[in-house]
Amino acid sequence: MMYTRLGPEFGDQSGKLAIIRKALYGLIGSCSQFHCHLCAELKKIGFKPSKADPDLWMRDASDHYKYVAKYIDDILIMSKDPNAILDLLQKPKGPYKFKGFESPEYYLGGDVKINYGGDSIAELSLSSKTY
Repeated sequence: MMYTRLGPEFGDQSGKLAIIRKALYGLIGSCSQFHCHLCAELKKIGFKPSKADPDLWMRDASDHYKYVAKYIDDILIMSKDPNAILDLLQKPKGPYKFKGFESPEYYLGGDVKINYGGDSIAELSLSSKTY
């Protein structure tokens, strides 16, 4: 829980304590709080963290694995149907409001190249060409 003392710009409320109920972007603990919250949400929908990387989550979908990779506040979803995962995490069903969902071209310092075979991914490659 975070709180702050209200400043003079709050008039009559000046000096009172206020509880911050929503994470604030840029605070030292914001990334950690988002990580904890996202982990809880991913567990709710059946994802488990990788033993090698706590920011890589996976779920067996019988015919393929679904993956969610997180870096600070960026999320990369790899699945036959990534929109199904987005729908579970995004409002109104889920707690988040995402922006900018599209096929990645660049992620964590590497180029992402996707070749489609029909309506599914035939080849996914990562390279450090731009890096």
